[in-house]
Amino acid sequence: MPTEPDQQLESWAEQYRNAGLIGRAQLLGGGAVRVTANAIDSVLKRVARTAVDAEKAFLGELDPNVSDAKVIEEVEER
Repeated sequence: MPTEPDQQLESWAEQYRNAGLIGRAQLLGGGAVRVTANAIDSVLKRVARTAVDAEKAFLGELDPNVSDAKVIEEVEER
């Protein structure tokens, strides 16, 4: 199996030229599935990275000497 991108593209193009109607549909469908899967994978990796970075930032800003805020008194203004 070819390993260089140019050879892979030529091999795919040759397969496409030699394929019949159903074979061409399969090749195009497989390519579409591959592109979609790669896009989903990239989005999931970015979301996971963002979640990890947000958690690190949140935990880095916590001060163990400060407790949660408490409402001391509520005053209604007229």
